[in-house]
Amino acid sequence: MNIALFGGSFDPPHFGHIQIVLAALSTLEIDKLIIVPAYRNPLKHSICANGAKRVEWLKTIFKSYPKVEISDFEVSQNRPVYTIETVLHYETATDKIFLILGADNVEKLSQWHQFDLLKNKVTFVVATRDNHHVPANMITLKINEPISSTLFRNSFGSLGLDEMVENEIITYYKENHESTN
Repeated sequence: MNIALFGGSFDPPHFGHIQIVLAALSTLEIDKLIIVPAYRNPLKHSICANGAKRVEWLKTIFKSYPKVEISDFEVSQNRPVYTIETVLHYETATDKIFLILGADNVEKLSQWHQFDLLKNKVTFVVATRDNHHVPANMITLKINEPISSTLFRNSFGSLGLDEMVENEIITYYKENHESTN
């Protein structure tokens, strides 16, 4: 079985994440795409929405995608989890693992925990973002979506989601605005 792991904060999830999933499903030869929201990214200092809430939103957003699974593996650890830990957790049930990341992460990729082991376990797939360079040796998902979770938290603009879940997310962040700054 071939899988793709798509990790991130998803704080909050938005239409750009949907675009990445759609591009991956149409580009990669995979049986399953597993979205893995982080408890807290080891390279970030804070998170705004709690993990259970982000998992719930992602399950709602992707409920009609049969090849997509939402994993609470990292959130349930109640601590920052390194990507290599998640890869090792899933590798026993798979033949090949594609690891999806944003182009903004490529520059610091070599600084990731146990990077030498990680690069031997996965095939990197990079979603384009802004003007960040994607190395020629990595699979590229061309995404042209000018939305980011940070931008949303600063302006409460549209997330490009179904109205019901979008309204729930906007309400959550507005009610918890002090923790987003």
